[in-house]
Amino acid sequence: MKILFACDLDNTLIHSYKHRRAEDICIEIYDGREQSFIAPRALDLIKKIAAQILFVPVTTRSIAQYRRIFWTENFYPRFAVAANGAYLLNGERQENFLREVVAPYEEELKLQHEKFSDNPAFSICRIVDESFLFLRCRDDIEADKIFFDTSLTVKHTGKKIYLFPPALNKGEALKLLIKKFSPDKVFAAGDSEIDLPMLELADVAFTKKNLYKKITCKDSIEFSAAEDFLSIISSNLL
Repeated sequence: MKILFACDLDNTLIHSYKHRRAEDICIEIYDGREQSFIAPRALDLIKKIAAQILFVPVTTRSIAQYRRIFWTENFYPRFAVAANGAYLLNGERQENFLREVVAPYEEELKLQHEKFSDNPAFSICRIVDESFLFLRCRDDIEADKIFFDTSLTVKHTGKKIYLFPPALNKGEALKLLIKKFSPDKVFAAGDSEIDLPMLELADVAFTKKNLYKKITCKDSIEFSAAEDFLSIISSNLL
């Protein structure tokens, strides 16, 4: 059976230094500081899983942010989807994936960027890989209280706000992966509402408690740590 495993990265498979445990393995360094980590058991499991099925990280990270992840010396996923579906990475190569859905919204992205780039409520305001707008609120600002008059899809994740062209989402990216690789079964894992379109397409979806009741796919399983869902997938491959 040909299986595709589409997996979000941050707060699903890997985590930041804020949640680091003593035994965790650093897999990303940024500005000279250890930035992201993975649990040893999770790394061991994902390496075994990727040796048997097609494992594709599907992330909202930019291409540059994804390429900062160095995994380990003897393991690096062949494919990855970056910028929420805009690009498919194949080793060092990259190709447009959902880039064509961005074109009708390029002016709106620029307009929103100009509107908020000098707004003191935001510490970051940038267009990511020419595909979507990313904003980060100051710590004293409530992100979900900010109103956007736009045709873009607005998603909040804590202090982070994303403005996406409507069809630039992980569900559409997963549809293209399915078309490209023709799997018999699809696993997906994610932790935020940005992951929902992808999770709902999967045959089996793994998610955290905050999303569990929102998923309507064939089969959904709650997890608290990456080792939880990776153990289940691994046992299903034996």
